Amino acid sequence: MAQKRKGMTSKKWPYVAVGVFLAWVVAEGRFYIPKYIRPPKGVEPVEVEMKTTSYCHCRRCCNYRWFLFLPYQKTGFFSFRLKHVGKTSSGATARPGTLAADTSVYPYGTVMRIPGYGYGRVEDTGGAIKENRIDLYRPNHWFACQWGVRTEKVQIWLSPKTDIEDVSDLPKEGK
Repeated sequence: MAQKRKGMTSKKWPYVAVGVFLAWVVAEGRFYIPKYIRPPKGVEPVEVEMKTTSYCHCRRCCNYRWFLFLPYQKTGFFSFRLKHVGKTSSGATARPGTLAADTSVYPYGTVMRIPGYGYGRVEDTGGAIKENRIDLYRPNHWFACQWGVRTEKVQIWLSPKTDIEDVSDLPKEGK
């Protein structure tokens, strides 16, 4: 008759599971925690039809490569610059609710409500993001691909610090 080996292995699994979960929260979990975003009080929204796409912090969406343990972004023929994965152009951490837009039209801090996505705040820019196009942050590449390209009627609350005096300066139709 085989004897059952006694030891601590059967009692260690909860500690291992908690350790793995905490490691995931530190490494990736911050990208899943949504931001609490609400429109400013006393400001009426403007409704604009926009082309929406989505992105995540992966190397396929953000176009960076790895050298050893350092992510970098190639900027020229023989040059590269370090890539801060998960950081936006405004310096904020990318999380659900982060939007990339043309900051000459929609400055940082502009709050938008997108049907099917919810509220978001402009905190990032992109190379292909011009005029009436926005990029929505998603926590992983699967969610980003599932969104696809959609044309949505977006409610926009301009930031109180905006230099745009007349909302008629905003583009009305997506291109």
